[in-house]
Amino acid sequence: MSEPTPEPRRVGQLVWAPDEVTAGIGSQVQPQVGRGRRALQTGLAAFLLTWVPTLFILLAATFAAPSLTDDAGVGRVALWALLIAVLFAVTAAVSTLWSKPDRAGEEPSGLVVALRVARGALLTGVGAGAVLAWQGLSVRQAVTLAVILALILRVLPVVAARTLQRRRAPEPEPPAASTP
Repeated sequence: MSEPTPEPRRVGQLVWAPDEVTAGIGSQVQPQVGRGRRALQTGLAAFLLTWVPTLFILLAATFAAPSLTDDAGVGRVALWALLIAVLFAVTAAVSTLWSKPDRAGEEPSGLVVALRVARGALLTGVGAGAVLAWQGLSVRQAVTLAVILALILRVLPVVAARTLQRRRAPEPEPPAASTP
């Protein structure tokens, strides 16, 4: 039996390259995002992801416990949420400029994640508390709202994400029992 002869290629016929070659070409052709642009994108994302939840949390606090916000109106609460979101957006943009890029593919340890969450919650609480105290709330009111904001904006999303990630991760196979 004879070996099949390869089909002759027609002019203009596409030949697909392996994935490694395609990825290498793509990394050379696609422009790398600079630090300034990445900081701008991070700040914008932080603003958008902070303002709406902060507004809902402060509105819920206003309707559930009006004394916690001195019976503030919707407009005043929206201003507080806007100020907090702007503060967090600026903080996120500046920290992006100063931070070292993460190593691709490395998953941070549980301790590193816990320390990042604690630092983020502390910064969120201090920032929100400062804005709310600056807007005329008492220290008790500002601290209470700041703790609520820190828990809901920083701690709860990370706990939920880590829980979902663990549920999706495949269970490790138990080692095979060896027989003597």
